[in-house]
Amino acid sequence: MLITNFRSVALAFVLFASVNFAQTIDSLTVSITSVRAGTIELDKSGWENISINNSLPLSLSFENSIKINKKIFYKVFLDGHLLEANLSEKFLLLKELNVGTHLLKIVPATSIEKEGIPLLLTITVTDEKPVVIKVNEPAAPGLESNLYLSYILGAVVIIQFFIIIFLFLRKKKKNDPHKKEKGVKITNSQAQDHALQELISLKQTLTRLQDELKEQQETNEYLQKQLKEVNTNVLDLERANLHLIDQKEKLEESKYKIEVLHSQKEDMFAMVVHDIKNPASAIQGYIQLLNSYDLNANEQHEIMESLVATSGDIVKMSQDMCSILAKAMPEPTLIFSSNSINDVIETVVNQNVSYSKTKKVKLIKNTSGNLPKIKIDAEKIEEALDNLLNNAIKFAPPDTTVEITSYFKDDKKKTVVVSVKDNGVGLSEEDLKYSFQKGAVLSAKPTGLEKSSGLGLWIVKKIIEEHNGKVWVESKLGEGSTFAFEIPIEE
Repeated sequence: MLITNFRSVALAFVLFASVNFAQTIDSLTVSITSVRAGTIELDKSGWENISINNSLPLSLSFENSIKINKKIFYKVFLDGHLLEANLSEKFLLLKELNVGTHLLKIVPATSIEKEGIPLLLTITVTDEKPVVIKVNEPAAPGLESNLYLSYILGAVVIIQFFIIIFLFLRKKKKNDPHKKEKGVKITNSQAQDHALQELISLKQTLTRLQDELKEQQETNEYLQKQLKEVNTNVLDLERANLHLIDQKEKLEESKYKIEVLHSQKEDMFAMVVHDIKNPASAIQGYIQLLNSYDLNANEQHEIMESLVATSGDIVKMSQDMCSILAKAMPEPTLIFSSNSINDVIETVVNQNVSYSKTKKVKLIKNTSGNLPKIKIDAEKIEEALDNLLNNAIKFAPPDTTVEITSYFKDDKKKTVVVSVKDNGVGLSEEDLKYSFQKGAVLSAKPTGLEKSSGLGLWIVKKIIEEHNGKVWVESKLGEGSTFAFEIPIEE
């Protein structure tokens, strides 16, 4: 009977060990042991907030929570995509990660495809100094302590098992008929009763331990369910976070487009409003000439033709302004075609003849006759040249000359050069620094008390640069100025 009871105890111990071993597999988790950014090992205190520069590789070392004689491999997912399906090493190297936030998941599994609890990490990759990012590493409160408790309970059962064997051998030795201890007499019946009581006590202890283990298993199952819910919530939050980051980038892009739009509209309005002033001044000059009553019929006819052409320019500029208001985004307005620069010069000179006569300034045209045609937007070049010629007349004293010249230049590249030279007051060294800046009002004053907006030269520079050309000025105070530009010839 005693032997049978010992067999029951041994069987109970085996069952207990089997239950404990199954619990160890169900509680398979992964934990990080080291993190390196390039060759620099991150301190453990920073593992919960990982941020890395996109120029450095990220290496992770990890381990599982139990030590068993079964092959354990790892499944690795990055942003929901499978990177490794059967990773046997406890090491992972990530290179050339894109800038942004990434979700890394490491799932431990046995050779029979039984998965453990996944490890979730959020990793932020930046092109600046690393910042703190949260690491979502699964942790089941109480699981580790319950595992240790299972080992302790198993050890207690083993110790009690050996104690019973020791007591059994001791009783057997005392009941040996060939050996009699002096002054002690114990019957076989008493020894069996004592051993039976020990077995009953051991069974009660084993039952209590099994009940406690069952309670711990139920607690573990509940915590694992809670952990799965937490992991699901973490994934949802990560997806929401990535969505918010995407929305933020789109908003920043929209903000940039709005700023560009605003800048373009400001420039266009400034150019159109300023350039309406020139033809309006020309019309005023023509009317003043007509009022002089000393013109012949041919001169009056020429003035009327100039009035019609100049008023047409004002109408076109007004239409351009309406087009700008009607569009959400200004489109390029340059229309390139093959044109003669001398034809443009002729048109601009005719438009400013009356203005020069009013100011008693003589216009001299000195153009080269063998200039090739070039690809330009004729209206825009006419606008730029009109600004230069109108400015020269505006600042020229009476009884002086304004000369407009064109010629071919073959230096590093072939270009056509146009210059406007006056005999006015000239520019100071300080004026030369700011002559082409937007809104810059120079120290020189118009000779006819005209107003200056500070936009004319800026418009010239903008138009010429849109033609891949360049502008410059040569001037000395009291000696007049020469404003010029050149446009490349496409071969």
